[in-house]
Amino acid sequence: MAERKLPARAAILAAGCIMFLFTGTIYAWSILSSPFPVEFGWTSAQLGLNFTIVMSCFCIGGLAGSFVTRRLSARVTVLIGAVMCFVGYFLCSRITAQSLWLLYVSYGGLIGLGVGFSYNAVLGTVVGWFPDKKGFASGVLLMGFGCSTLIMGNLADRLFNSAMGWRTTYLLLGAATLVVLLIGSRWVVPNPQMAAPAGSAAASARREYTTGQMVKTAAFWLLFFIIVCSNMIGTGVIGHSRYIAVEAGVATGITALVVGLQSVCNGLGRLAFGTLFDKKGNTFAMLTDVGCFILSCLLLLFSLRGGGAIPAVAGLLLIGFSYGGMPTMTSTVTADCFGTKNYGTNFSIANMSMLPASFGATIVGAIQTGSGTYVTAFLVFLGVTAVVILLDLAFRAAAKKL
Repeated sequence: MAERKLPARAAILAAGCIMFLFTGTIYAWSILSSPFPVEFGWTSAQLGLNFTIVMSCFCIGGLAGSFVTRRLSARVTVLIGAVMCFVGYFLCSRITAQSLWLLYVSYGGLIGLGVGFSYNAVLGTVVGWFPDKKGFASGVLLMGFGCSTLIMGNLADRLFNSAMGWRTTYLLLGAATLVVLLIGSRWVVPNPQMAAPAGSAAASARREYTTGQMVKTAAFWLLFFIIVCSNMIGTGVIGHSRYIAVEAGVATGITALVVGLQSVCNGLGRLAFGTLFDKKGNTFAMLTDVGCFILSCLLLLFSLRGGGAIPAVAGLLLIGFSYGGMPTMTSTVTADCFGTKNYGTNFSIANMSMLPASFGATIVGAIQTGSGTYVTAFLVFLGVTAVVILLDLAFRAAAKKL
């Protein structure tokens, strides 16, 4: 019997981008949540908690999916994720004012888990096809995930305001995600040669760490907390972007566009920092990223204190760009420091950093609900960036000992 012909790696990358375009809608929460304050009167704190739940389940789903992939296949993992997403969207369409818990179970729980399952399987497969260009491949793939808010989020916003309404829109999102993942799973094929090219400098110099060995290193834990702190800023702002823009004076009619453009910057950040990683290394890339976070927080503080809408838009776009760099660097630094042999599980463990980081949205929501403004949240985030700089310098020293 003839062997099945493997697809070209460019086709695998393209298929991954399309799948991520539909699963990346978890980052469009500030748009997808817009019907609920109007219809049900739910607060920023209640909606922020759902974003925390979805990001937490996203991490848990990625870890659980890595074990399914090892025992079955990446394609099966994607298919399980597809079904979870569909059921989650279906249940979302049945939400009432008395069933806030159903929002947490459906969007937060099922969709979060489903996206986590598919995310880990697709990313692990694609990166395995690009051992020579890990940063570039991760960046291109994750750009689809980041741009989802602009395309899918703004499409959903238009449908919300049409005769279709938000309930039918949620059903359509679920059906579309199911179909795209079912079709796209055909291209989730592992590279038969996962390691770096034979005889390359990377292959000879890199040690392949098991998950147990990785978590015993200081470098891993420093990387873990760098990602936690950085992503806490990103999730905290992105989970409330539309409401921050309104407080800063951005016209309500263009806030969905601003959030969509933020997702484009998120996607561009994934590609830009992936390329920067390949050319300049992880230390330079991470310090550049934290510099962008600092500037974005300063712009938003200035705007919220009467500086006008333009700095707010610039700050929100820059937050998207900065936050976009973190998933790419989590992926590439994990592979670069700890090898590709156990990449799927190692990356899932590193990506669990999103679990504590996801509380950023809840914290920001609680601050806004309690004080009536987002100003204090950005003062807190400026302090967090100082911690990231110290952690990054320590990681640089620890990584040299690997």
